[in-house]
Amino acid sequence: MGGASVFRRPTGAIVFFLLAGSSAGRAGANAPEIVKWRPVAAGEAEAKKTGKPVLYFFTAAWCGPCHLLEEQVFSRKDVADQIAKDFVPIVVRDRMRETGTNSPEMIALADRYGLRGFPTLIVSRPGFDKGITMEGWDGPAASIEFLKVARQRFLAAEKSDRKKKA
Repeated sequence: MGGASVFRRPTGAIVFFLLAGSSAGRAGANAPEIVKWRPVAAGEAEAKKTGKPVLYFFTAAWCGPCHLLEEQVFSRKDVADQIAKDFVPIVVRDRMRETGTNSPEMIALADRYGLRGFPTLIVSRPGFDKGITMEGWDGPAASIEFLKVARQRFLAAEKSDRKKKA
């Protein structure tokens, strides 16, 4: 991934979930959306203005584990409140299966962070090539723990990176 990484799931598990795909977690499509996800351009502009790190959520309509993450984690008020306090949440949707192409923003971010599968959460800043990453789905507890520690780990990695450049 080219940057600080945390909670990386084995690639085999990601591939399994991608292949198992569309039927798993379909109920997640009906989960209340209480995280206020921003589109890429608006969220990155807000992050630059506020100084908050970004929480990128790479997802796809066909991704069963993505729906589980939405249903079991992002639908919780305590988690949504923590995300709102700590991050600017940005959703990055893969549309390849639906439209045969992805937006230039999706392609650029996937390339920048070395996206390997869905779901993927990355805490970073716009234009910053490093981030704290969680790939795949290992249940709600692992996702919630990642969200609790990712901001501090990112800020520490960012500070270390600035010292190296100075």
